[in-house]
Amino acid sequence: MPLFKYQATLGNGQRSKGTLESTDSNTALATLTMRGLKVFTLDEMGSGPRNAKLPARQSAEKFASTKIGRISQEEVLLCIQELSTLLNAGIPLADALLNIARGHEDRPLGVALNTSYSSLRSGTSLAVALKNSGLNLPEYVHELVKAGEETGKLGASLQSASLQMEADASFRRETRNALTYPLVLIASGLLATLVVFIFVVPKFANILTNPKADIPAFSRWVLQAGLWLVHNKAMAAIFAAGSIAGVWIALSKRTVRDQFWETAASMPIIGRWIEHVELARWASMFSVLLQHHVPLLDALRHSQNSLAGRIWRQKAELIAREVKTGQALAAAMQAHHFLDTVGLNLIRVGEQSGKLAHTTASLAQMHRTHAQQSMKQFLILLEPVTILLVSVLLGGIMISVMLAITSLTNVI
Repeated sequence: MPLFKYQATLGNGQRSKGTLESTDSNTALATLTMRGLKVFTLDEMGSGPRNAKLPARQSAEKFASTKIGRISQEEVLLCIQELSTLLNAGIPLADALLNIARGHEDRPLGVALNTSYSSLRSGTSLAVALKNSGLNLPEYVHELVKAGEETGKLGASLQSASLQMEADASFRRETRNALTYPLVLIASGLLATLVVFIFVVPKFANILTNPKADIPAFSRWVLQAGLWLVHNKAMAAIFAAGSIAGVWIALSKRTVRDQFWETAASMPIIGRWIEHVELARWASMFSVLLQHHVPLLDALRHSQNSLAGRIWRQKAELIAREVKTGQALAAAMQAHHFLDTVGLNLIRVGEQSGKLAHTTASLAQMHRTHAQQSMKQFLILLEPVTILLVSVLLGGIMISVMLAITSLTNVI
């Protein structure tokens, strides 16, 4: 059994050190905690007398610096939900965190939670422990955890954070689901076009060699394109794969995504949807932060991180600067055209009545409803437009082939 060397402090602040034989570092930490010790270092010295060949494991400090693998957003959300549930049920924070970590052993999430647990036992706050753990948490989660620790309502703060994270995840799912059908239509159309080019068009390519055939220019281009694909399949496949990889790499960059988002925001219908999505996300986060007593300026600063568009983030930054100088929030928003008249009235009423968190929550719900309606309107137009474009593409190819065939009537 491994032997651990520890350094800790007693309840009166006096330092204590020694060794402890335990199955693993988590059990050792739990045992020392039950003895009333506050552990700040824990190193595995090696194996006990019953198994001298076991290799030494990482110390608590080394374990905290271990590189953590990729953790999905679904796992992170589930972790926050579990932690809030345990805390609301009256489980002590350290025990709750340790229990969740044990449920995810040998996984990246378990590594991150064990790191948080070690930091927590060494005296750091949960907000700092989570921030240094490697978990990819949104910035507002750290602010809510910090506010929960200061107000003594950590369970409620984590529950609000999980609800906000669930709302963000739900938005991403709805967007993906809404775009799935149009993307399938486009992919099917491109595949059908490729099949026609490779297997159908070359059958009529001999028409090109007939000097008496009066082939229209468009038909000649289609037939030549089909022949080129047949003779250069490898090159075409490499080009297609390179194009897809290039688009994927480009979209993985924040600047490219921001530019794409800005371009889409200027379009007639999808632009209104993007506007409602941005404002719904901002208002929801701002409301949650205010409800948990996060200071106004900090709430404005962290809510700004929820905005995806560069222009929206710039507006939010300017609004925060003006509020910092003493200007009213509604007046600053009106000066930078951040909200419409209805939204400004809700903010103004919230400032005057001292219920800004509640009026902002109503604003978030209003824009969320408008975003759903805009998405439905966009999809109503997108699906027939996609079908029309695919039909025109395939129909154009077939018409070009028929025109090439009918041009042989001059030869007969």
